[in-house]
Formats: sequence, C-alpha cells, structure tokens
Amino acid sequence: MGRHEVQAEFLQAVGQTTRLRILEVLAQGECCVCEIYQAIGEEQSNVSKHLAIPRRAGMLAARREGGRVVYRLRDARVSEFLRKLHELARGDFLGMGHEGMVI
Repeated sequence: MGRHEVQAEFLQAVGQTTRLRILEVLAQGECCVCEIYQAIGEEQSNVSKHLAIPRRAGMLAARREGGRVVYRLRDARVSEFLRKLHELARGDFLGMGHEGMVI
C-alpha cells in the first residue's frame, strides 16, 4: 500500500464523529466497550461497529479480559494527532465564524 493510501485509511478511521469521540476516550487510557459506550452515550452495537474501523487500520489493540474486550491506542501519536486536530479545527477553521464567510 502506498503512502497516500495509508494516509487515506488513517483519515477514514478518524473521519467520523463517533470514531473521534471513541478515540478521545481511548486517549485517556484503555477501556472496555461497556465503558466506551457509556462515556460517549451511544449504543453498544454502534460502538462495536465503529471500533472495527480504527482497529482494522492498526490504530487499536484489543485483548480479552474474561467476557470483556479491552481496547487501547497502539501508538501515543494518535493522542497527539487528536490534540493537534482540536487546535486546528476549531469554530474559526477555514474562516467560519467570520461573518459566515469562507475564505
């Protein structure tokens, strides 16, 4: 897989609201699915579907703990990416918020 394909897969893994919220929870430390869906207020089945995408992209590690599956970020740089994204994509991103004009 080429560089751009890898980058596109990474962006797809983070490019959805529910997945971003899940990744932000996991940036705080490892969690089981039950903790994640409670933290973000989504249904367990929806969270499980969304977890599959960043897991397939190699961003998450999972392990069984009894009847639970516990997830964690595989690389601390994902947390750094989320912090940088938060800094970059605020309400004034691309000129939004400046009299409704897009620059």
